[in-house]
Amino acid sequence: SDLFQGSGRMLPQTLSLTTLVMMEMFKALSAVSVDNSLIRVGPQKNGWLLLGVALPLLLHFAVVYSEKLGLPGLGESFGLVPLSLENWITVLKWSTPILLVDEALKAVGRYVNKERDEERAAALAAEGKS
Repeated sequence: SDLFQGSGRMLPQTLSLTTLVMMEMFKALSAVSVDNSLIRVGPQKNGWLLLGVALPLLLHFAVVYSEKLGLPGLGESFGLVPLSLENWITVLKWSTPILLVDEALKAVGRYVNKERDEERAAALAAEGKS
């Protein structure tokens, strides 16, 4: 019954918060373009976006790994513990699908926009012939 009480809840709490932080940062990187793929329009072209992603990640890492940085009470005060490599793999497994979802939605949007643009062009061409 102590699994999710006291220190037993710290690892699940850290995993869930870190997963949410990573999802939000991936979502921010994906938002560099509303329609174009992240591969086509990379975030490296927007320094402010990179700073806006790097700073929160660094702050999160600082709190999670505060014990190793010489501030032992900081992470604990937030109910967080350092994550292992295995934990990070789990975090990435749960957080990276947001990129796939965003890329799929952008692809659908490009297809719909192309169809709509073609219909408009055909309508304009038909009006021009009349």
